[in-house]
Amino acid sequence: MKHLFAALALGAAALPAVSATTLAYWDFNSDDGQVSTGSLLPSEGGGTLALIGGAQGLFTSGSPGDPAGFPLDSGWSVGGFPAQGTASATAGLAGLVSTVGYHQIVLSFDHKTQPSGNKWFAVEATSDAGDAWARVATFAVPAADTWSTASFDLTAALPGLANQAGFGFRVVAIFEPGTLAYQAVEAGYNGDFGLVIDRLTVQATPVPEAGSIALALAGLAGVAGIAGRQARRAPCPS
Repeated sequence: MKHLFAALALGAAALPAVSATTLAYWDFNSDDGQVSTGSLLPSEGGGTLALIGGAQGLFTSGSPGDPAGFPLDSGWSVGGFPAQGTASATAGLAGLVSTVGYHQIVLSFDHKTQPSGNKWFAVEATSDAGDAWARVATFAVPAADTWSTASFDLTAALPGLANQAGFGFRVVAIFEPGTLAYQAVEAGYNGDFGLVIDRLTVQATPVPEAGSIALALAGLAGVAGIAGRQARRAPCPS
């Protein structure tokens, strides 16, 4: 039995140890001491952001989770959403980030809006730089004027997003599910009020190299061999 446990430890040790890598991170901060002059350049990694569907953006105070703090901490407010009852799932923000060599892709961000801001949003993703989009999840802003954090395991829903040069994501305003109308968080809907985004992050896990996988399989094969020999040597019950 001791040999079996030793073999199991060997097999576990042979498995490649990987941790999440930040492919892109936007804190939207600038270094001029003005929250209203933020930046759409990623502060870590690489990628691009853009407004879509006629949405409008501006920089404002960011999430308290950003260590920069006021007045360096900016957030990106994305608003100018469609008129009530029109064009659901068309307006918002979109990003492109290569996931070549990576899988297990997770998108996360802090967000808040005002009482009349839209409550419901969809997260969608693409593997072909936006030629086709697929719905990953919907989420609701839980309360007005309060920062919340959202996180979405994109490849759990769409495995084909892994290892793609054309990977992209978007966050778009949608009707309240089951209806044909936008719903405000607390007061009457006003599409001009934006969803403020901060600490927008795309993380992923490196795809194990072929050599690491082969080593892991060899270790597990050793486990199986020792277990088989242990079973053959065990005395038969009388």
